[in-house]
Amino acid sequence: MNFLNLPGKKSLYNTAKAVIFPVPFKGKGRTPGIEKGPEVILQASHMLFPYDAETDTDLNELALFTLDSMVCPEGSQEMLDELAGQGSSHFKKGKLVATLGGSYMISEGLVRAAMTRENSLSVLHLGAHPHHIDSVTGQQDTMARIKETCMISHIGIRSMSKAEKNKIHIDNLVFARDIYNNGLNAAVDALDVLGETVYLAINLDILDPAYMPTVVNPEPGGLDWYTLNNLIRMITREKTVIGFDVTGLVPQKQGLHAHVLAAKLVYKTLIYCLRSSR
Repeated sequence: MNFLNLPGKKSLYNTAKAVIFPVPFKGKGRTPGIEKGPEVILQASHMLFPYDAETDTDLNELALFTLDSMVCPEGSQEMLDELAGQGSSHFKKGKLVATLGGSYMISEGLVRAAMTRENSLSVLHLGAHPHHIDSVTGQQDTMARIKETCMISHIGIRSMSKAEKNKIHIDNLVFARDIYNNGLNAAVDALDVLGETVYLAINLDILDPAYMPTVVNPEPGGLDWYTLNNLIRMITREKTVIGFDVTGLVPQKQGLHAHVLAAKLVYKTLIYCLRSSR
């Protein structure tokens, strides 16, 4: 199944500027159905027009290629190792890698893959929770492990433990309320501390539950659709984004609007990244 139902001939891979990479990883098993997110996003993308009127962009002209869905090992470490290996081949070829999740845990493997192309990579995480400490085990979580090798900033945070807050420097942390009160200027410092080349990890809980209710842990006070789009547009103008993931969707039978929103967010982010390529 191809994103936007665009042509999927294998020969198109060599000329593709961006690859869509479905990774249906469930993660730690606490959220049944999350592994179906990539398939649902691909299905929902078929409801979108390839032409985006707001940006005057025809996605048929952006040279996109949808990869086969990854067969994910059950173990987390095995899965991350396999993902890092598969992903690195696309990054090394200069592709923009747009990954559909699945669990937010996939960001760790993808960052490892992206670092094979850019060893001075920085990471920008958009989400409601910083994921530095696992709330169940109390051990290091995904973003804390990423921080061991990359500079990382968080935007949109609305819920965290006291221990997590103590581990994140204030310059690398932007609460959603800061953006609500001060606009996108609130995110400038968190961007400025990062390097030129960035990997963008987008958890759908960055959005307010009024827009995106079908996530693992909905938190009130998130960003609205236009603010999130303007934020991503600003990021791609200020930084070179070489890859991104969209994770956290928990498909629901009555959640069609959320599925389409997730697909549209991938669509918009692709446009911003490719049109801003420097």
